[in-house]
Order: sequence, then C-alpha cells, then structure tokens
Amino acid sequence: MIELRNLSKVVQEAGRELPVLRSVDLSIQAGDFVSIMGPSGSGKSTLMNILGLLDEPTSGEYWFEGTNVRKLSGSKQAAFRNERIGFVFQAFMLIPRLSVKDNVEVPLLYTYCPRKERKRRIETALEQVGLLHKLNEPVVHLSGGQKQKVAIARSIINDPDLLLADEPSGNLDAESKEDILRIFTSLNRMGKTIVLVSHDREVAEIGKRILTLRNGEWTETSDPAPMGVAL
Repeated sequence: MIELRNLSKVVQEAGRELPVLRSVDLSIQAGDFVSIMGPSGSGKSTLMNILGLLDEPTSGEYWFEGTNVRKLSGSKQAAFRNERIGFVFQAFMLIPRLSVKDNVEVPLLYTYCPRKERKRRIETALEQVGLLHKLNEPVVHLSGGQKQKVAIARSIINDPDLLLADEPSGNLDAESKEDILRIFTSLNRMGKTIVLVSHDREVAEIGKRILTLRNGEWTETSDPAPMGVAL
C-alpha cells in the first residue's frame, strides 16, 4: 500500500543543515497497524507529516498504492490527503464554537456529498466511536476523551485508506486512554490501515509492528502481537 524509499529530510538551523530523516525505507501493507516510537527529536513526527502530505521530504520516493505522491501538484495533493488520509492529533484540532456534528462534517465540505449521504456518514462515524448521543452537543462541553472520539470520527468520515494518529492519548486520563485505544484496535480489525506515533510503550503495543526511530534512522523493530493487544 505504502512504500518509502531512501527518504531523507534536511532542515536549515542556525545557518547549517540538520538531518532529520536519514535514508528511511518503509513498507506498509493494507490493513497493517504500525506503531512508531522514538525519543524527542528522533524524526517520528516529521515522518508522520510526510506520510500525511503535510510536509515534503528533501529526497527519496513516496508511493501510495501505485501513485508517486511527490509528483502530484499542490491541489492534487490536497485532494488526495482529504479523500484518502485521516488524521488524529494529540491536541484534537476541533473547532470549539461548532457542535459535534459540525466538527465531524468538516472534511465533507471539501467534497461533493449529498445532504442525505452526509447525515448517514456522520451518524455512522459517531456510532463507531460511541458518541452518536452527543451529535448536537457543542464540543466545548465535552471531556478530553470525548473530544478525541469526535476527532477520530472526523478522521474516518471519508473512509480513508490510511489513518495517521500522532500521540492520540497524550492528553487523556487512564480511562479515556483505554477507550481511545479500544477504538483504534476496533478500526484496525475492521480493515483500516493505521500508523500511530507515540512515546508510550503501552500505547504502541496495540499495533501489529513497533518501529523505533533514533536520530532519523530505524534502530529497532518488534511484533508485539499477531492482531494487536486487545484492551
């Protein structure tokens, strides 16, 4: 599904070049669940941003189901990102003044989707995360765990091929964290391909594979469980 070949990222800092990713290779099959770990500054968030077409590598190739995404124009990359990639961030990235329904609907505003189909998709996504009963609630009234569930519902509203999660439980208490990890495990069992970044080993172990970055290079891989850890 995804193939990264010899991917590198160099940034300018204080007048000198600083390598962030060093010739990274990565293969991800459809239905996989990959957890990426690493210390602060290891390059894991940069790699996540490149996978999500939010950042450009300095060199190397990125193939997504046969498409060389680096050769797409800016507008085509934006459409590709909205239709085929879902994002879940540590800080939720919700619009406080909007309701749960309106936040989940945001990605649909950039596609042609009839009103009846929008309603069906929104309700289906919220049902999957157990939050349909909060459909019309303003997000400012929700707990942190509920906000992250809204963010997950928003991320799957377009039925993306790839779901990217960057520290999705980093701001949550223990109970909310378990709820969120159960949802990711369930989505993967339903066939969703997931890449999750976390510094928390317990969180990473819900994946089928754990990859560790250090100084922009892979240093360790492991297989925590054949189907991920069931919480």
